[in-house]
Amino acid sequence: MTNPVEFGSFYKLLQAVRDGNEKKGQELEWMLAEYEHAKDATSAYDELGQIFCHHGVMELYEYTGVENVSYINSLDNSVWSYLKVRMNKGLHQYMVQSMLTHAKDHQLAKKVSDKWNGKIQEIEENIEDLANYVAEGIVELII
Repeated sequence: MTNPVEFGSFYKLLQAVRDGNEKKGQELEWMLAEYEHAKDATSAYDELGQIFCHHGVMELYEYTGVENVSYINSLDNSVWSYLKVRMNKGLHQYMVQSMLTHAKDHQLAKKVSDKWNGKIQEIEENIEDLANYVAEGIVELII
């Protein structure tokens, strides 16, 4: 990737919500709503990363069947093992696969390369790494 991207504010907010800060829960909801369409993105990878952050949290909710980050964080290892069997894959793999499918279905590589005057081939070469980066951060905080 050309310019490094980081989502420290997203991960800090997710961590605060994970730790039970209810006020931060509303902030996270607002951030996720903004990230869904990444209107304030500063680059192609920032835009994709914001979309992936939103998508990753939505997939966390889908995977677990729960929309409470703090509660999800409290799940026992046996529950995570059950979910892995039920879903036929672990959370990280589930998120990455879903992010990549979403990107493909919505032609995100082409859209962001056109919008940011980037090379589509470069974006396509790096999109899986970005999905892994975002999913890894979410999973590390939650499990």
